[in-house]
Amino acid sequence: MLVIGKNPVLELLKSNPKEFNKIVLLKTLKPEAKSVRIKEIAEENGIQVLMLRTREFLNFFDRKNKDEGITQGVIGFIKDFKYADLREIVEGASEIKYPLLLLLDEITDPHNLGAIIRSAVCLGCDGIVIPRHNSAEVNHTVLKTSSGAANKIKIAKETNLVNTIVYLKKHGYFIMGTDLKADKYTYERDFKKPIALILGSEGKGMRDILKKNCDELVRIPMTSTFDSLNVSVSAGVILYESFRQKQFG
Repeated sequence: MLVIGKNPVLELLKSNPKEFNKIVLLKTLKPEAKSVRIKEIAEENGIQVLMLRTREFLNFFDRKNKDEGITQGVIGFIKDFKYADLREIVEGASEIKYPLLLLLDEITDPHNLGAIIRSAVCLGCDGIVIPRHNSAEVNHTVLKTSSGAANKIKIAKETNLVNTIVYLKKHGYFIMGTDLKADKYTYERDFKKPIALILGSEGKGMRDILKKNCDELVRIPMTSTFDSLNVSVSAGVILYESFRQKQFG
């Protein structure tokens, strides 16, 4: 698996350098500070570092079709992303007063997934669940977009989100879904309890079968001139409301 970009590689190096097999850097006359730091930490941990000139570097990335890595000049080779078990997430959150989990319903854009993960880590989410099928996976794009945040939160991959909801309800979670036609706004709801928040896919929203299994549906207040937000933006708005209530009352 690849990690592309200065921030994702540097963050993972700081937190878990043993994940790396090797790192490839673009050789320049005046290396940027983060690239220098990446090389230093890698060498301190015995990680192979390859310094490539522009032509070699471009050929390397062209062959692997990873164009977005060219401008940053950094790529790390790591072990495949290790997903958590749902039970592991629930047990890990059992000591938290008001745990919040995210269930992502068929979000297929890795940039959206990465942005959601970044917001989730910044705003106190305690775990994320994605479907095993019809969903973006944690790959180099997700790691880059999340700026390494994907390595700071447990993410589970489940075959059936309905079964996931049933499991979470048995463990005391209130299931909150998001829907543009919901009667209640996010700020009117109480986030001071164990909550599993479901976010629907880009364009289609949450599937009906999941809506039927929700305890409550909410929506974000918006002007009448436009009625939808990008799913990663919606995630940030709702996660902030949860964070605000739990931190500031």
